[in-house]
Amino acid sequence: MLRRLSVRFLAWCLLAALPAGAAAASATRLPSDRLGALAPWLSALALAVALIGWRLLHREVQGRLHDDSVVRDQMRRLHEAMHASVDGLFLLRAVRTTQGVLEDFEITDVNRSGAALLYRAPEALVGCRLRRDIGGPIGDALYARYAWALTTGTPVVEEQRVSRRLLAAGWVLHQAMPTSDGLAVTARDISDRKRVELALRRASLTDDLTGLYNRRGFMALAEQQLRVARRSGKDTVVMYADMDGFKQLNDDYGHATGDRALIMVARLLRETVRDCDVVARLGGDEFTILACEADGSGARVIQRRIEERLAVMNASGELPAPLALTIGYTRVRPTDTAAVAELLARADQLLYARKRRRQVAGAVRAQAPRAAVARTGRRTPAVPPMVVPADVAAVARATVRHLPTSVGTTATRPAPAVPAPGVPS
Repeated sequence: MLRRLSVRFLAWCLLAALPAGAAAASATRLPSDRLGALAPWLSALALAVALIGWRLLHREVQGRLHDDSVVRDQMRRLHEAMHASVDGLFLLRAVRTTQGVLEDFEITDVNRSGAALLYRAPEALVGCRLRRDIGGPIGDALYARYAWALTTGTPVVEEQRVSRRLLAAGWVLHQAMPTSDGLAVTARDISDRKRVELALRRASLTDDLTGLYNRRGFMALAEQQLRVARRSGKDTVVMYADMDGFKQLNDDYGHATGDRALIMVARLLRETVRDCDVVARLGGDEFTILACEADGSGARVIQRRIEERLAVMNASGELPAPLALTIGYTRVRPTDTAAVAELLARADQLLYARKRRRQVAGAVRAQAPRAAVARTGRRTPAVPPMVVPADVAAVARATVRHLPTSVGTTATRPAPAVPAPGVPS
């Protein structure tokens, strides 16, 4: 600014000296009487030009000083805002070789939040270089991103998960804006937001009661697993399970017992399959399993394990009534391009076909006694079960254990048979 003002001052001095020069040049040509008449006018003209020039120069100086004051005030405000920000702010200067090749970035200014992210003080970071002083995986990765941003003039905006050993945050929103020959970098700790997003996503994909995936979560994850299986040439199995008599259980013992039954079945299914398999509750008493890298024999193994665990759970007496599961499954080959919804429909059809077979078999067993009555014309009287006291049963078991294996050649006469109550002798 001072150089421009000096040039303007010299220009106005030259303009003021022009009338004096013109008067001196005309003095050699004009008579003295005419020169004396023009001298006052020329002097007044030179004075007017000088005054005008001085006024304009003074106004220019005042405007420049005011602009500099405004700029300094803005810089002060920006500096205060930078250091008061909760986000980490870094100003970086490009470090180049004598040939102009970029070799590093130097931190010229940093606020307290940014220094706290790097577990350092602001004074210790000013003057540090990324590759030389910070180094490590974070320094090299940042240098590569910043060099690309400065070279192409493209800002870097990304959400990055980082290690707590490197930064005082789990997730960071990282922005780098290119400047004239450097970068303005912003780093914001978004760990809390990511935790909330993860919780909301988990809530939208999982069932509140059982903790398994819901229909939305199963459809999304199963589609991904099927793409991987088809790409790698592996078979998968989609299984559909339905609880038999669940409505009757709810009606007889209440919804709290029904919820407990759902939780127990969900835990049983989750503990039966592998960690890589996907288990979900589709709704009500319907469950599904996506068994990765499994064929028909693998599905039968899973089904047998479920039935065995279900028998153990029923024998434990945790529920007032035993539970039963009907399972249908379909094998998905790598060449099968059916969608997840179609695969579920196939398994559901096989499940209901198995239910119908069970119902037909049960009806046949129920009609067998009626058919016998119709052939013979009389009904076999029911024999009430014999209840043996515990002490008597213990004595009987001890007696049987101590009986000899052979009794000799003397034949013993069998005791006469005692007819059971209600049976004619």
